[in-house]
Formats: sequence, structure tokens, C-alpha cells
Amino acid sequence: MGISKAADYAILTVAYLATVSRESNGLRSKAHLSRQLKLPKEFLSQILQKLTRSGILTSERGVKGGYFLSKYSDEITFKDVIEAVDGKKTLVECLSEDFENCGRLDMCRSLILKMQEVQKKVDEALDSMHFGEIVVSQLYESVTKTSTSNR
Repeated sequence: MGISKAADYAILTVAYLATVSRESNGLRSKAHLSRQLKLPKEFLSQILQKLTRSGILTSERGVKGGYFLSKYSDEITFKDVIEAVDGKKTLVECLSEDFENCGRLDMCRSLILKMQEVQKKVDEALDSMHFGEIVVSQLYESVTKTSTSNR
């Protein structure tokens, strides 16, 4: 079970916003995020839309607009961010909600039960990791150095 590049970038974006919100109002423009995180602006735009639709981010329009966390960082889990971008992830197709019987379920029953156990542990792990617990000081330090050197 892998996550998409979009989910990877979404995790990075939320981690960054969780870090800067401790230092300031947390509001950052798409251009700022793209530049500081070295992410393609159009791809980031799609990610920010999904994070906003899911309620993880809030956006403010206008010249001084941008994005900020809608919740405290310790209320946002990795699972929230991944599912906002990629939808619900499953280890195998037959565990997905929209799976239609493939005709082999009787043969695979014991395998499916084991895969359900693994899926539950993965979901629990991702749901227990909150952005408020993550130390992203190296990220923040590198971004701060970049910002001050660009002045």
C-alpha cells in the first residue's frame, strides 16, 4: 500500500503549515507554499483544493489571502490527509468498500481475514499519528533560512 505523490506533498504541506502556525498566523499563499516547499504550483493547487474541501485547510481570498489549518495540528492525522487526497486506501482490492465479488472469495477467505487484520493495524497507526506530535524544526529552519536569504 503506497500513497500517491499528491498525498506525499499534502503531508509535507500540512506539516509545514503546522510548523509556521506556531510562529505566526499560519496564513500562507499558494505561491509561498510552492516556492518554500519546492512543489509545482499547479499540482499544489489541486492538493490545496482537496485539503480545503475535506476541512483540513481553510482558504482566504484576496491580496493577503492564503491557506491555514482549519484545526489544531494535534487534531489532524496522517490518515485524514491521505484520505483527503487519495481516498480510503486498502492493502488489497477485496477490502475496498466498492469491491464486487470476484468469484474467489471462498478460496481466499482465510487470506482476507489476515489482510483485514493488517489493514486495521495500518489504519490505526495512521490515525494515531498527529501533525502536532511531529517535530518539523529542520523543515522550518531550512525554510526560514531560504526566506531570509531571499530578502
